Amino acid sequence: MSVEEQNAIIGQWIEAWNKHDLDAARGLLAPDYVRHDANMPEMDGPGAALEFIAGVLSAFPDLRLRVEQLIVQDDLVAVRLFLQGSHRGEFSGVPATGREVAFESMEVFRVAGDKIAEQWVVLNALGLFQQLGAIPSPA
Repeated sequence: MSVEEQNAIIGQWIEAWNKHDLDAARGLLAPDYVRHDANMPEMDGPGAALEFIAGVLSAFPDLRLRVEQLIVQDDLVAVRLFLQGSHRGEFSGVPATGREVAFESMEVFRVAGDKIAEQWVVLNALGLFQQLGAIPSPA
């Protein structure tokens, strides 16, 4: 698969998040998709991923993802993302605060064929929960 094709798949993934298009997201995931996340248990399968995405988008209905950097090597695509949105619903036990949040995430995708087969995520959860007021910020 070419670099351009891999870029396009990840671009479609970001667009699916930004448009809240779960059907488009489902179509991009391999049947054996796995999400490895430094902040939560491993997620197996498209169903678990879509449930997670729906929950995040419910909590942050105006969430926007922006690609800051993208690097492709072999079947891996590394992406540095900037995320921004308003906390309007419960998220990880934190009731809606109405606060605006902005944070970064580093994600690596393994693309197999024209599907996302695997994803590794390291996002600034500490900064996110500090912005939500769930964890005190340093003085």
